[in-house]
Amino acid sequence: MRETFRAMLVLVVLFFGAAEFCSGRNISFSCIKREREALLKFKLCFHDPSHLLSSWKGNDCCEWRGVGCDKNNEYVVSLQLSGSVSRIYRYLIYDQQAQLSLIDNIDEVVSSLLKLRYLEHLDLSNNNFSGNLIPPSFGLMKQLRYLNLSYAQFRGRIPGELGNLTRLHVLDLSQNYYGRLKVDDDIQWISRLSSLQQLDMSGVNLSHASSNLFQVLGMLSSLSWLSLSHCSLKNSHLPYHNHLLNFTLFGNIQHFDISHNSFHGPMPIFLQNMTSLTFLDMSEANLSLTSSNLFQVLGMLPCLSQLSLSNCNLRNCHLPSHNHPLNFTLLGNIQHLDLSANFFQGPIPIFVQNMTSLIFLYLFGNQLSGSIPNSIRQLSKLESMDLSRNQLSGSIPDSIGQLSKLESMDLSVNQLSGSIPDSIGQLSKLESIYLFGNQLSGSIPDSIGQLSKLESMDLSKNRLRGSIPDSIGQLSKLESMDLSDNRLSGSIPDSIGQLSKLESMDLSGNQLSGSIPDSIGQLSKLESMDLSVNQLSGSIPDSIGQLSKLESMDLSKNQLSGRIPASIGQLSKLEVMYLSKNQLSGRIPASIGQLPMLEVMDLSGNQFGTGFPEWLQLQKTEILVDLSNASISGPLPKNISLMMPMLQELYLANNLMNGSIPKSLCNLKYLSDLDLSNNMFSGNIPKLLCNSTSLQSLDLSNNMLSGSIPNCWRNDQSLFHIDLSSNNLSGLFPSTMARLSYLTMLHLNNNSLHSGLHVALKNFTSLVILDLGENKFSGNLTSIVAGKIGNHSLRILRLRKNLVSGYIPLELCSLSQLQILDLAENNLTGRIPPCFGKFPIMMNATPFIQDTNYVYWDEATLMEVVKGRNLEYTKNLRFEISIDLSSNNLIGSIPEELIFLKDLHNLNLSWNHLSGKIPEKIGQMENLESLDFSKNGLSGIIPNSMSSLTKLSYLNLSYNNLSGLIPTGYQLQTLEDPTIYTGNPQLCGAPLLKKCSNDVLPPTTANFKDNDDSALKRMWFYIVVMLGFAIGFWGVVGTLIFIKSWRYAYFRRVDDVQHWILVVVTLKVAQFKKMFNGNPR
Repeated sequence: MRETFRAMLVLVVLFFGAAEFCSGRNISFSCIKREREALLKFKLCFHDPSHLLSSWKGNDCCEWRGVGCDKNNEYVVSLQLSGSVSRIYRYLIYDQQAQLSLIDNIDEVVSSLLKLRYLEHLDLSNNNFSGNLIPPSFGLMKQLRYLNLSYAQFRGRIPGELGNLTRLHVLDLSQNYYGRLKVDDDIQWISRLSSLQQLDMSGVNLSHASSNLFQVLGMLSSLSWLSLSHCSLKNSHLPYHNHLLNFTLFGNIQHFDISHNSFHGPMPIFLQNMTSLTFLDMSEANLSLTSSNLFQVLGMLPCLSQLSLSNCNLRNCHLPSHNHPLNFTLLGNIQHLDLSANFFQGPIPIFVQNMTSLIFLYLFGNQLSGSIPNSIRQLSKLESMDLSRNQLSGSIPDSIGQLSKLESMDLSVNQLSGSIPDSIGQLSKLESIYLFGNQLSGSIPDSIGQLSKLESMDLSKNRLRGSIPDSIGQLSKLESMDLSDNRLSGSIPDSIGQLSKLESMDLSGNQLSGSIPDSIGQLSKLESMDLSVNQLSGSIPDSIGQLSKLESMDLSKNQLSGRIPASIGQLSKLEVMYLSKNQLSGRIPASIGQLPMLEVMDLSGNQFGTGFPEWLQLQKTEILVDLSNASISGPLPKNISLMMPMLQELYLANNLMNGSIPKSLCNLKYLSDLDLSNNMFSGNIPKLLCNSTSLQSLDLSNNMLSGSIPNCWRNDQSLFHIDLSSNNLSGLFPSTMARLSYLTMLHLNNNSLHSGLHVALKNFTSLVILDLGENKFSGNLTSIVAGKIGNHSLRILRLRKNLVSGYIPLELCSLSQLQILDLAENNLTGRIPPCFGKFPIMMNATPFIQDTNYVYWDEATLMEVVKGRNLEYTKNLRFEISIDLSSNNLIGSIPEELIFLKDLHNLNLSWNHLSGKIPEKIGQMENLESLDFSKNGLSGIIPNSMSSLTKLSYLNLSYNNLSGLIPTGYQLQTLEDPTIYTGNPQLCGAPLLKKCSNDVLPPTTANFKDNDDSALKRMWFYIVVMLGFAIGFWGVVGTLIFIKSWRYAYFRRVDDVQHWILVVVTLKVAQFKKMFNGNPR
C-alpha cells in the first residue's frame, strides 16, 4: 500500500512539473531560508554607505549582489564583498574606499557566516573591520577554499585556528593596519594548510616569527604564490643551508615577493633552486655584500620574467661584465626589470640594451651618466621606461621613435639637452611622457600633436623656447599638461580649447604674451589652471565662467588689465583664486561672493580703487582674503564678523584704509592671520583682541593708532607674531604679553612706550625676535638675563634709541642664539665685555642659518643701520649678522676677542669713547661687510691685516687719533673715499692727499702671509732635518747595539773592507813607483 502511494505521489509531481514546463513558465528555486536569514543578519552588522548590500532583499538570495550559489541555486557557496580601490600605482594603493564598516560585534559576523555550511569562497577585502582581531572561529569554516581578508583593517595576532582550513587554496591577509597584524613565535599552524597554493601576508608583522619560518613554508608542497613584503623579516628568518629546506618548495614557487624587509648580505643561495620562478621581488634588501656573480645566480632561473631589485644598494661591481658574461636564458625571458634607486654609475648597462623581451624597464634614481644610446631601439617590446633621476646627458636620440609599443616614458630630472626629436610623434601608443627637470632647448615639435593616446605630459623646468604649437590641440585624450618654467613665448594657441579632456594645465613661469584665448572656456573638464608669471595682457575673458569644474585658478604676476568678469561667479567649484600682481581695475564683481567653495582669494597688487567689498558677506566658507596693495580705501565694515563669520586670514596691507579697527573683528572665531599694516587706521587697539584664541599673527604696523596697548592677554591664545610698530602708541609696556607662551616675534618699535626693562622683558621665554627700538624704555640690561628672556632662543635683540643705561652685563653673552644685537643710541656705559667674541652664530653661522625651526622667517622684518644707511630686511633677515653699539658712552679698548666673530657682517662701535688700538688681527673677521669705528679716541696704526677683509664695502675710521701710513692692498684699494679717514691728522698716504715722510709702501696682507708662511716653512725644515738625522743615526747605531749577530757581521765586514782597501792602495802605489822609476829601454 505504501509503495503504491509513493508511486502515485511521484506521478503527481511529474504531472504538475510537466504542465509547468509545457506552459512556458520559468521554474525558480529560492535559496534556503536558513541561509537567507543568515545573510540578512550579516547585513545588519555593517554600515553600508556605498549601498553594496542594497540588493539584499526578496526571497532569492542567489540573485543578491556579491552572493554566489551552487549550480542548483540552492546553497550559498561564494561571498564576493570586496570594497573598491580607486587607484593602484607601483604597489601602493591610494584612495581606498571601504564599502562596509563594522558596527556590530565581529563574533556576530562570523556566527552568520558559519550558517553558510557550503561556503567555499569568502572575500571581505577592502572593508573596515575597525581594528578588530581576526576571530578564531574563522577556523571553523573548514569548507573554505578561498579566504581574502586583505585591506580590511584587522589588527593583532593571527589566530592559529586558521590552520584548520585544510582545504584552503588561497589565503590573503595582506595590508591590515600596515604591520599591526602579527604572528607569534609559533607558526606551525601554517604547515597544516596542505592544499594552499597562494599565500599573501604582505604587511603582516613577522618579526617575532620563529627562525624556521621558511622551513614551515617548505611543508606546503602545493604553494606556488608567496608574498611576504613589508613583514619586518630579518636575516635570522632566512635559511643559510639548502639542506634545511624542503626542495619541493623551490620546485613549485612561481611568484616570490620578500621586498621591503630588513635583509642584508649576499643573495640567498636557495633562490637558485627555485627553477619555476617567474616573479622575484627583493626590493629594499641590502645586497651590497653580494658577490659580483649576482646576475649569474639569477641566470639559473630559466623561467624568470619579472625581476625587482629596487633600492638594494647595488653597484657596478654587481653587474655582469666580460669576465662574468650573463646567461642568455635570462636575457631572453625577462620582461619586467626594476633596478631603480641603486648606485649604478656610468652609461646604461649594455646587457640591458640587449634584453629584447623587456616590456617594463625601471632604472630611475641611480647615478647613470652618458647619453641614451641609439641601440635603445632594440627594445622593441618596451611599454614602460623610467630612466628618471639620473645624470644622463646629451640629446634624446631620434631612434626613440622606433619604440612603437611604448606607453609610458619618464626621462625627468636628468641633464638631457638639445631639442625634443620630431620622431617622438611616432610613439602612437604613448600615454604619458615626463621630461621635466632637464636642460632641453629648442621648440616643442609639431609632431607632438600625433600622440593621439597621450593622457599626461610634463615638459616643465627646461629651457624650451618658441611658441606652443597649434598641433597640441590634436591631443584629444590629454588630461594633464605641464609646460611651466621654460622660456616659451608667443600667445596661447586657440587650439588649446580642443583639449576636451584636459583636467590640469600649468603654463606658468614662461614668457607667454597676448591675451588669454576665449577658447579656454571650452575646457569643460578643467580642474586646475596656472598661467601665472607670464606677460599675458588684455582682459580676463568672459568665457572663463564656463569652466564649471575649475577648482584652482592662478593668473597672478601677469599684465592683465580691465575688470574682473562677473562670469567668474559661475565657477561653483572654485576653491583657490590668485589674480594678484596684475593691472586689474574697477569694481570687484559681487558675483565672487557667490562662489560657495572659495577658500583662497588673492587679488593683491592691483588697482581696484574701491572700498572694502561688501559682497563678501555672501561667503559662507572658511576663506583667506588678500586685498593688500590693491588701492582699497575707506573704513572696514563695523559688522565684518557678521559679514564673514568664517574668515580665516585677512590681508589688507599697503592700502588707503582709514577709520578705527572694528571691534567685531575680535569675534571672528576662525581668524588666524590679520594684517592691516601700512594704512591710515586710527583710534585705539580693541581690547577684545585679547579674547581671540585662534589668532596667530597680528600686524597693525605703520598706521596712526594711539592710546595704550591692551593689557589683557591670556595664556590660552595662539599668537606667535605681533607687530604694532610705527604707530602713536604710548603708555606702559603690557606685562600680560608675557603670558603668550607661543610668542616668538614681537615688534613694538617706533612708538612712545615707556617703563623699566625689568617690567617689559620679564618672563618672555619663547621670543626669537624682540624689537623695542625707538621708544622710551629705561633701566638696565640685567633684566634681560634675570627674566630669562628668550630662554636662550633669542636671535634678534633690538633696543635702539631708548633710554637704557648702565653697564653691559656679562650675562648677555649667555644668549647663545643671538645673531643681531642693536643697542645703539642709548646711555650705556662701561666696557664692551670680552665674551662678545663668543656668540656661536657670529663665530660660525652655517648650522644656525640652515635651521628654520625657530621662527617663520618669511614673515619677519627689521630695520637696521648698515653701511651708514637705514635698510629694511625682510626675507634676507635670517642671513644678517650684526652688532651695533654706536652712540653710547662706552669706554675702554675694543676687545681682541671680537676677531673670533668670523661670520659677523656688520660691526658698528661709532660715537663712543673707546680708546686703545684697533685689534691687530682684525683681518680674521673674513665676512665683515660694514665696519664703523668713527667718532672715538682710537690711536695707533691701522693694522695691515685689515687689507684681508675682502668683503668689506663700507669703512669709517674718521675722527679718531689714528696715525701712520694707511695700508693698501686687496679690498682697501677699492675704498678710495678720503672721508673714511677724516679727522685723523697723523694719518698719511692714499687716499689722503697728505704723503708720509720716507714714504714706503706698507706690506700687504699677502706679504704678511708670505712672511708667516716662510717662518713656518723654516721651522718645519729644521724639524724634519733633526728628525731625519735622529732616525738615521739611531736606525743604524741602535741596531748594532741591540743585535749582537749584526754587530759582529758589521765589524767583520768593516775589517774586510779595510783589508781590501789596504791591498788596493799598496798595489796602486807600487804601480806608480814602477811607472816613474821604470827600467830604461
